[in-house]
Amino acid sequence: MSSKAQYWFGEKKHFKVPELTYCTYNAFSRVDMRVTVHIPGKFQSSVVNHEGKLIHENLSEEALDRLWLETFVCSIVRCMLDSEEDDTNKFGSLVEIRRENPFDLGVVSQELLANFVAGFEKLFWEGPKLGCCVDLPSPTLISNYLVDGFLKCIELTQSFDMALDVLKRLEEKEPSVATLIAKLLLLKDEEVKAIQIMNDAIQRDERDSELLLLQAQFLMDKRRYDLALHLARQAVKSSPSDFKTWALLVKVYTKLNDFENALLTLNSCPMNSHKDVFTLKRIVALKGAGEELHLPLPVDVFLDEVSNLQSTSVAAEQRNLDSLLAHLPAANLKSTFAKAYDLLTEIVIKTGWEALLKHRAKVFVMEEEYRKDRSSNSAAHTRTTSQVNVPEQDDENASTEENDGSSTMAVKLPKKEINGSTDNDSVLENEFRKKRLCERWLDNLFMLLYEDLRVYTMWQAEYVHFQAQQMEYKKTTLEWEILGLIAFRLKHYKEGSIAFSNALSGRFSSKAQRQMLKYYEMERSKIISKNSNPEAPSSGAHNYAKTINQLNEKILECCIKLLVWNHRWYNDFSPDLISTICDLIAKEGLIKIQSLVQAVYSNNINHSEGLANHGITDMMDDIFKFCKEYNVSGADN
Repeated sequence: MSSKAQYWFGEKKHFKVPELTYCTYNAFSRVDMRVTVHIPGKFQSSVVNHEGKLIHENLSEEALDRLWLETFVCSIVRCMLDSEEDDTNKFGSLVEIRRENPFDLGVVSQELLANFVAGFEKLFWEGPKLGCCVDLPSPTLISNYLVDGFLKCIELTQSFDMALDVLKRLEEKEPSVATLIAKLLLLKDEEVKAIQIMNDAIQRDERDSELLLLQAQFLMDKRRYDLALHLARQAVKSSPSDFKTWALLVKVYTKLNDFENALLTLNSCPMNSHKDVFTLKRIVALKGAGEELHLPLPVDVFLDEVSNLQSTSVAAEQRNLDSLLAHLPAANLKSTFAKAYDLLTEIVIKTGWEALLKHRAKVFVMEEEYRKDRSSNSAAHTRTTSQVNVPEQDDENASTEENDGSSTMAVKLPKKEINGSTDNDSVLENEFRKKRLCERWLDNLFMLLYEDLRVYTMWQAEYVHFQAQQMEYKKTTLEWEILGLIAFRLKHYKEGSIAFSNALSGRFSSKAQRQMLKYYEMERSKIISKNSNPEAPSSGAHNYAKTINQLNEKILECCIKLLVWNHRWYNDFSPDLISTICDLIAKEGLIKIQSLVQAVYSNNINHSEGLANHGITDMMDDIFKFCKEYNVSGADN
């Protein structure tokens, strides 16, 4: 972001634009689809394969139409799934991408949605070609990016009936589609129908892992962990190579306070370090960023604390970052390793660090035990070989030790001929036989957890000390942000929210703002769940309503600031934020939300302060029109 004069086409620079080229990637057929507009006059389309060769001249009209259909569906899926929480592309990397809401075009958007749903039905059988998220071993018909984008699109537009019609037709050919039907019915808040669909489908196929996972997760949400346990076990048996099934079983054991089985199950999780097949990055270096890349600050929407953020202040904080916080490895975990770490923190938040170590020592072979056993085995082996010459035994032991280094199976002890062994030795040996070797990656996660806990404990101790001395505890926004992320990783959400609040008091941070939004939503869900309990006292109804209203206002404020931030980076389509606002409208009604926005962010308020509130009401009006267009719940009141 720059405060310099923003011009491109003007008196000081003269640009001649002879042509414009729009290029998009067709992930189904692995080709580039290009449209070139020559100014003035004509336009032409072309198809380029992975070798850079033009192939459109060899295509029939029917094949070309098919490619354009695939391209259209790809573009919608891409805009639905493209991560809006990734700030790595901000400040100096790829930022020159504009994202528009494809479903915010009035009557045209309804036609576009219908075309996408029809395209999904035609291309459903080719969905695995798009790949799947990195957690899955391989894409399937109902677990791939096409299905993920379709479900997110339907949830956003709440076009459930249209989608259900399509899925029911597909179910006639592919019974596993029943899982998708049940998911949509749950999103539609029709639990009874969803349960019936799941029950009928599981009668047909008792080994459908996706359906078993959905049932188990439904029971988890209802806090029936005892019933979810059997389903989670069945899911693991049905799909033992799928990380999701093992992860859910770990969660169930953790909820049941069966921490030893939770650790053993976590140790058995199939891990992968897959990277996403599709990434968005600049592959052609810019010769002169000042000449070829112009990123003007949008002036139609402006919020002072958000839009005035300077990249120089962020860079200064990065240069002066506390070295203790700069290189915490847990922050860089990806894929299944990040999810496994999250499962481990769910265990430690319930047990505490010391108890976790005891559970760990009970189920896993510790290094000291392993060394002691190896030395005793070596001594026994020496005595044996001195009496009988068996050269093959060395190779066998070496092979066993090598394989056990990465095995999750129980440790097998060599048979020993011991005369007069005591009962105590026999008991210890039996206990040792039941233990397993801890996987190296899990052992590493324990070390990362220790580092996070160490930094968190030091921070809390310092914070309490400064408060006791009535001294100000100073940190930069970036440092507060990192401390907040550590607390959130360890499930200390209240302490994390304090850190993020302190970070935002210094300057705006999109990451801290997103985490605060997450915290407010969690707090609201917790209060609503607690109040819905029949045993909850009814005397606090007034305080309950007041607290919920305050949280809803804070959630709305977070959404608006993040929308303004995204708009600064030419991103006018944030599905998650739009869904959050739609949820607020469903709970409070459109009129109330509109009134809140108008009261706080109207252009007429604090007008003397310049552009502090400029254009925010217009930006929000676009979202409100979207809600009305798709008849979102609460949009009519």
